[in-house]
Amino acid sequence: MNFEKNKQIAKEWHEAFGTDALKYEYDKYLADDFTAEFFTGQLINKEQYIQMDRDLAISFTNSKVTVEEQIAEGNAVVSVMTWRAVHAAHIKGIAPTYKDFDIKGIVIDHFKDGKVIKHFPLFDQLLMMKQLGVVKNMVPEPMHV
Repeated sequence: MNFEKNKQIAKEWHEAFGTDALKYEYDKYLADDFTAEFFTGQLINKEQYIQMDRDLAISFTNSKVTVEEQIAEGNAVVSVMTWRAVHAAHIKGIAPTYKDFDIKGIVIDHFKDGKVIKHFPLFDQLLMMKQLGVVKNMVPEPMHV
């Protein structure tokens, strides 16, 4: 296994997310049989991922992903990262807020022949919605027994 190479591929790909740098480079990073569980909880294929990435690039401008730490084991790379962007267009029925957000996430990528075959991102979407003002800080009501 080439751990350092896989880490570098994952870093380049993630840091290009939502930018023109990724626009024509999907085949460089993603295997033909790539699948992802991408924010929606459903499994999507490479073509669907590319469309979703392009849609997110429109909805979230000034996108900047910074990979802060990586661990590689076997065929997997775990990346800890921060995603910063501005909510500039409708996404999933949510009107643009034109606010920026800054959230942390962990992404697990599985590799085959130097390309990502499976992608699983874990981001704090509730924190993102709070930063955008879509949901207010919720305080749970006390439980009565």
